Amino acid sequence: MKIKSYKKMKNNTYKITFLDNTISIVLYDDVILKYNLLLKKELSEKELEVIQNENHKFSCFYTALKYISFKNRSKEEIKKYLQQKKYTENDIKYAIKSLEEQKIINDKEYLRMYVHDQFLLTKNGPKKIAYKLRQLGFKEEEINNELNTICQEEWNNRLKDAITKKIKTYKKESQKKIKEKILYTYINEGYQKEDILSILNTLVLPKNTDSLKKEAEKLYKKYYLKYPEESLWYQIKGKLLNKGFISLEIDEVIEDIKKSSY
Repeated sequence: MKIKSYKKMKNNTYKITFLDNTISIVLYDDVILKYNLLLKKELSEKELEVIQNENHKFSCFYTALKYISFKNRSKEEIKKYLQQKKYTENDIKYAIKSLEEQKIINDKEYLRMYVHDQFLLTKNGPKKIAYKLRQLGFKEEEINNELNTICQEEWNNRLKDAITKKIKTYKKESQKKIKEKILYTYINEGYQKEDILSILNTLVLPKNTDSLKKEAEKLYKKYYLKYPEESLWYQIKGKLLNKGFISLEIDEVIEDIKKSSY
């Protein structure tokens, strides 16, 4: 197969046209240089097959390189991406090995930076961070080792700050409801239930007395004609307890309603 011409293309490639014009191929310049193709005038079919196989490897490598140019990636992420692009396992192994040898990717450094950024820039707790890292192909032991570089006190301080700010957003809920919502929120963020409860026990939760009073008055208007007096206040108190309000505070509000009603 006689070569007719070489044409420089974009992305470090050359287009090679053969003399009979029935076939042309695009090769990376790495392949061109490796096989001294600019000096060759003719290729056998066997040589062409070897060269094209080599080109597939470089194509895989440059596809991976482009993929990580926008964001750091783990080896597992790169592998899955290249599999989606239908590259062979051998081509993928070549690409990842080349990236490692050229120090373009480093899973150990990736893991360190990922945990560091998650701790500083997100609300995610250790369990959620660990889950994400498992999805990225890291093993349990190496994940735990990296998470443990941040001491428990630092995790607790971070959690306490987050809970303290969150509590201030609850204007109408009872203390019981506030605790339930805080617990639900931060378990989902990846913190241990025991750590959340321990911090909650150190904080003073808002009483939200105005909210209790409004709920009690609403219940009074709803039920004062439905129940006799002896059971009316029992019904109101029961419903307020179910909403999470504290018994002693309920009694105080009920007394105020009684005084204003008679």
